[in-house]
Amino acid sequence: MKFLKFIYRSTVTVAILVAAIFTLNMFGIEFFSPYMFMKYEYIKTYSNIKFYEDVLPLEGGIALVFRGKIGILNGDTLKWTRITYQNHQGYSDGQIAVAFVKGGKYLHIITSSDQKDIMYPISIKDVKVKDGKVCVLLSDRENYIVFYDNKQNILFSAKINEKVIDFDIGYNFAVAIVKSVSTGDMAVYYIDKRGVYQSKIIPASFSNVKRLFIIQNNVVLWDGRMLNVYDMQLLKKEKSFQLNSIPKPAVGNPEVLISSDGILSYNKYTGRFIFKRLKPFEWACATGDKIALSKGNNVEIYSLNLNRLKQLKVSSFGFVKAVLSQDRLYYIFNDRIECYSERW
Repeated sequence: MKFLKFIYRSTVTVAILVAAIFTLNMFGIEFFSPYMFMKYEYIKTYSNIKFYEDVLPLEGGIALVFRGKIGILNGDTLKWTRITYQNHQGYSDGQIAVAFVKGGKYLHIITSSDQKDIMYPISIKDVKVKDGKVCVLLSDRENYIVFYDNKQNILFSAKINEKVIDFDIGYNFAVAIVKSVSTGDMAVYYIDKRGVYQSKIIPASFSNVKRLFIIQNNVVLWDGRMLNVYDMQLLKKEKSFQLNSIPKPAVGNPEVLISSDGILSYNKYTGRFIFKRLKPFEWACATGDKIALSKGNNVEIYSLNLNRLKQLKVSSFGFVKAVLSQDRLYYIFNDRIECYSERW
């Protein structure tokens, strides 16, 4: 009987300890993560896939952007969609992907089941993707913001007469930092289906802003030297991080910002921003809980707390990069794609 009580108490103690450790993980105190015990099991090789321009994660698979065509790999099924054009820029939020030519007039919105092709009368300056929604900045003599919902239907569009420095997606709205063409004043525009529903001049301290990101209920601005986190109304500065190189959203998770200086991640459980300088990498891809960095034939998996979970070595020749998509890891080679699945 004493032995059974000992076993029972030991089991309960271990369970409480593990629960406490996992709770600390959410608050950024990461003694260990369950992903440390995870392995990637080989599933399949997709041969004779060459000359790609990009490989982007989708819900349930990946999108293959080629010179002349786009493919959707969903599960184990690979299908080719309509013809496209060359020299694309691509991005994915992990749910859907976009491919476009900067300065061109064609946009391709790619989901796990289909592809929507859009031609605009004026040139595309930039495209943002978040939570399955797409926001396009068109620029000629005037600027236009076009916002698509997660069913690829236009939710709203707006004309902006000022120079748009940068913009991003909020919840069913867009935010833009603009510069007046007549006075040179800087302003922030909040745009939704009502049009520009709020705008205000911002102080001269914002005059060097070059990039804007919306992360949860925060506006993150980069001025070429500092990455500053503000509340949504730009009234209170929450955090500052020194960052001398251009940040951009990680493919697969726009709430992770990457640069050659380091990575900024957001912990949704605590509302805390985490910045870490890592050794140089060539490619980054993220999901809602992991970040994969590639350099040469080395792949490193990090948690969103920016602690390293796994180191992987790719022994085959011709490896380009690793792409995470939900519970799968894709190794991209010059002539093929290898698929691995999480196993515990």
